[in-house]
Parts: sequence; C-alpha cells; structure tokens
Amino acid sequence: SEAKIGAGDGRLTKRLLSAGAGHITAVEVDPKLAKLLRTTFYRRVTVVEQDILEYEPKKRFNCVVGNLPYYITSPILLKLAEMDFGRAILCMQKEVGERLVAPPGSHNYGRLSVFAQLCFRVEMLALVEKSAFDPQPHVDSCIISLVKTGFSLDRGTEQVIGALFSHKKKSVKNAVVDARHSLFGSHDKHSAEAVAQTLKYSGRKVFSLSPLEVLEIAGQLV
Repeated sequence: SEAKIGAGDGRLTKRLLSAGAGHITAVEVDPKLAKLLRTTFYRRVTVVEQDILEYEPKKRFNCVVGNLPYYITSPILLKLAEMDFGRAILCMQKEVGERLVAPPGSHNYGRLSVFAQLCFRVEMLALVEKSAFDPQPHVDSCIISLVKTGFSLDRGTEQVIGALFSHKKKSVKNAVVDARHSLFGSHDKHSAEAVAQTLKYSGRKVFSLSPLEVLEIAGQLV
C-alpha cells in the first residue's frame, strides 16, 4: 500500500496505479479536491479528507509519495518520522533538499540536516527544473528518497538541537551560553558558562559537528 500526500486532482495517483500500486491512501485537505478524487477513483484508492499533519495512520505503508509545499516541508518531515513506512519519495524545493543531504561544515548544513540524517537515510535522486511544472514556480525542485533509520528524536533533544543551531557558526561553548534561555530557561550567564565548559566538543563550531556528535552534546543537555 502507498500513501499519497496532497493528492490534488489525482494525476500522480493515476500514474501510481498504472505502475502497479495495489492500494493508495490519498490524503487531501481540500474538500473540493477530495470530492473529485472520490468520484474519479472507485477501486484501490481510499480518500482521506484531512491535513497530513493531523492524519494518524493505522497501518504501515510500503511507500509514501508527495509533492511537498515549501512552507510545510519541515513539519511534514517531522510527521513522517512518526509514521511507519518502507520508503518515502518526495518532491520538494531544491533548497530544502540540499539542506537535507548537506554534510557537516557545509553552508547548507543545519538543524534540518541533523534531524533528517539521524531519522532517515537521505538520498537526492534527481533535480526537477521549474519548467516541469504548470503553473511554473519561481524555484527548482528535487526528488528525495527517505528510508527510516529506526532512530526516534524526542522533543527535548529536538529543542536542544534547534537552540544550538540558532548559533551554528559559534563554538559549542558560546552557542550554549548564548542560547541559555532556550536551553535552561535562565539568563544566568555564569551558570551557563560552567555547564558549557563541561561539554564534549565545546571548542568546535556547531556546524562542524556530525549528527551523532550533535546528539552526544544534546544528551548532556537534555
């Protein structure tokens, strides 16, 4: 079975059925489009009229497919981390895809890179020029493959990583001090400095740390 995020008018759903999909769960938030999908597909497609961020699947999907809107790409990735599936094939803005696959130390490497690379095996499969879409967007897109690693990122760790990467060009020590209110709920600089000095990799720049190294530091702060 497959899940289709934002099934729209069903053009990709038709292609997936033609390619041999046994059953598709089409998630579409727009009532008019959901109605169109129900009248277009009679068999092998279940239409769920719901926001994907609120959807709670009761089963495992072999594959999740979708063309993700830029403004909710990150929340959808967080949602996918909670879902049970074999592989996700997603079209998204090229800039976001580059952040997902970015290596430590690179310009695009950040909080989203760490999260994605901890929770998924991420691979960029193809670039899609904006001219491939109608209407044509202002930016190019890419196709990303996600396979779950089995790692689950708890909310506290996620918040610590976000706080650190809000100062990603600073050393771990300085980032912790500058993010002390987010991390500790305190403005006490001396206490934050005392904690920061005990951390592993305290002299390293935050954006130079691998996802596993970031996870080690987060474990000391959660």
